[in-house]
This record gives sequence, C-alpha cells and structure tokens, in this order.
Amino acid sequence: MSNLEKDYEEITKQRQRIIEEMNNLEENEVIKRYFELRKQNESLYKKQVDMCKSMKLKNYKSCKHILVYSKIDYDRYEGRTYKSCGCIKCGLDNSVLDFDRKYLPFSKQVMYDYLTDDYLTGKQTDVVCDLDLAQAIYSKIKENNPKIDDETATKYFEIALDNIRNIKVSDDRKTSRVKRLSLDSGFKRWNSIDVHTD
Repeated sequence: MSNLEKDYEEITKQRQRIIEEMNNLEENEVIKRYFELRKQNESLYKKQVDMCKSMKLKNYKSCKHILVYSKIDYDRYEGRTYKSCGCIKCGLDNSVLDFDRKYLPFSKQVMYDYLTDDYLTGKQTDVVCDLDLAQAIYSKIKENNPKIDDETATKYFEIALDNIRNIKVSDDRKTSRVKRLSLDSGFKRWNSIDVHTD
C-alpha cells in the first residue's frame, strides 16, 4: 500500500471520528439551542437588511435633492467630460453607476438599484466638491439651523465651502476641522480639483 493510500485511510478514519462526535453533540440541549438561536438570528438579519433597504429607498425618493458635482472624468480619446452628481442631503451619488454592482458594499448597491430605476434630479448647484465633505457641511448647517429652507441652506453651504477653500489654515486646524465635521481622520479632499480623476 502506498503512502498516499495510507494517508487517505487515516484521514477517512479521522473524519469518521469527527462525524460521530458531531452527531453526539447534536443531542446536547445547549448545542440544539445554539443552532435554533443562530437560525433565528439569520432570519432577523435578513429582515433587518430588507427594512434598511426600504428605509434608504424611501429616504432617496422623498428627498428634495441638492446636487453637487461629486466626480468629473475627462476622456482624452473621446474629448468628453463626464460628470457625476451627488446629493448633499441624502448622499445619493450617481457615480455608483460607474461600477459593477456586485463589487459595491450594501449601501452603494441600494443606491445603484435606486438609480437604475430613477434618474437623479434636483436643485443643481455649480459646486464641484467631494460628496463626504459636502454632506458634512450641510449636516452641520442643519444641526445649527434645523428649520432652514433648502435655498438658504444651499447659500450657507456655498459660503462655508468657499471659506474652507479660501482661508488658509495650519495642518492642526485642518485636523480639527476634520473632527468637527465628523469626517474620516485621513480626509484631505478640500478643493474642487480633488474630485477630478484622470
């Protein structure tokens, strides 16, 4: 008998012992309870995912979008510029359509699904801005002025963004600004040039 056959037989015996032990454990009440709870958890998780998707879709549908240019691509071969818009209120971003849906995280898949059925329309600004930054600024404006109307909020947003871009501050102040706006700690996309890609 070859070494390969011996190894195969040994592995077969090991697996058989494991299967027998697993079968014995299935009779244990604690383990039975664990698998029941696991099944319930999976079922609740699926419901939660479906509800989360429904809430996001409802939010997108009811939002009166305020749009900024969140991505600009230039095709040198065709000589065309492609612009993507995003909403500073709800975060809906049509640049997700540039990707294969299956590689997107869940929240972006919801956006993708929504945008394949509904075109993104709303109050278009001429602002070119990273969408995370735009949403953070808008969120702070709403936090400080909860009853503000969209037109005034848009003006405040444009003024705040101009101040951020035109008033030079130290790196420490920029770090502090990132924290105040609740942005990712490595955020550095302050200028309009930051949303351009080649």
